[in-house]
Amino acid sequence: MPDILHAFARIYQKSAAGRRGVTKDYTVQYEIFLRAAGAADGDEREIAEKELVVAERQSNGLFVIDRHPRSGNKLRLRLARIGGEEWLFSQTVLAAPSDKRTALAAFFEEASSRPVPNTWQLAWKNWFSELSQRARDGLTIQPFKPDDPAGNAELVKALNGILHWQCEALIRYASTSICGDSKRLQILEPRLRVALAEITGHPSLESFGIFRKPRSVTFHGPLILQLGGTTIDFSVFPAPVTLSETNFTQSSAISTTAPLCLTVENEDVFFELAAGNPGILIIQTSFPGSAALRLLRLLPAELPFHHFGDSDPAGTDILRDLREKTGRTIRPLLMRHRHLPHTKRQPLGEHDIQTLERLLKMDLIEDLHPHLTEILESGEKGSFEQESIPVTEVWEALAPFIPTTT
Repeated sequence: MPDILHAFARIYQKSAAGRRGVTKDYTVQYEIFLRAAGAADGDEREIAEKELVVAERQSNGLFVIDRHPRSGNKLRLRLARIGGEEWLFSQTVLAAPSDKRTALAAFFEEASSRPVPNTWQLAWKNWFSELSQRARDGLTIQPFKPDDPAGNAELVKALNGILHWQCEALIRYASTSICGDSKRLQILEPRLRVALAEITGHPSLESFGIFRKPRSVTFHGPLILQLGGTTIDFSVFPAPVTLSETNFTQSSAISTTAPLCLTVENEDVFFELAAGNPGILIIQTSFPGSAALRLLRLLPAELPFHHFGDSDPAGTDILRDLREKTGRTIRPLLMRHRHLPHTKRQPLGEHDIQTLERLLKMDLIEDLHPHLTEILESGEKGSFEQESIPVTEVWEALAPFIPTTT
């Protein structure tokens, strides 16, 4: 196989026509191609041009050098829409893009038929069937990768194992059982979170009993825990306290003198707020684990709740999850779309858009629909991180809900 034809096949693989299938003849400018192939001048050019002429002659019209009708100058290389791809890749050791798309679609179709718990069976099948169609169409298949069959198979195995997981365990133990390697789940976790969110609506491994560390919750402020005949008043602790879930037994009781409870998504922001806490109860939690949920459920029913989190789609999804799992009315605090200068804007990713569309269908966060719509229409996340908001602004926003002392 001529080296120059191999270079043409490589360029074709990366093109839109190669990724999605051809709808017309594929063309590339002659000089641009030679430069991309490293054959723009010298002996390399002479050899490449000879090979291209031979390939044109042997292709029976499937591979053509378009020439200027008067000068005869070479203008572009043309691969026929019908039959061109098959001919080109028959001359190489490379897999044709259409064959790769077909194989990838078949992989997803096979995955869709794998058994998972009944709760997720229909969502599993529909998601993988959609991925199969996207593979055929040459569209994005995130969190999978088009050129990593071994990695894709590993991801399906891990995802299936998580959905079948039936006990509580730390992540390395679960990883050894599911993947045969104690570190694989942690490595795959970002991609697994995307897949789990699409199939189940729960992007956290903790939702399936797999934890990074023993289940615990960190808080600061006036909290009184009664265990048997012992009363522990955490309001005297100047720094945040972390308690294991097992400390909240069925017989334990919790009370607080705080005027409100503030849940905070990010750990660093939580510690900054705790350092200047005016006497409220602050609990650090993103997607709530079982320890945070147990504490939240033990708190007095009449206690007002606010949540301070990132204002992007993922941050809003955390507030949705908190409301759903606690059954409490939780007000968003300073969670609004804040525009950035054009040069600093971060466009919404495909997963962001999917999250927004899902949340906009949910009555549970109807009060946040205008905020979500503004994000979707803007096409960018804006200044969404909690850390961008001064701590003083947080206390100012909460001031109307905190009684003043005289």
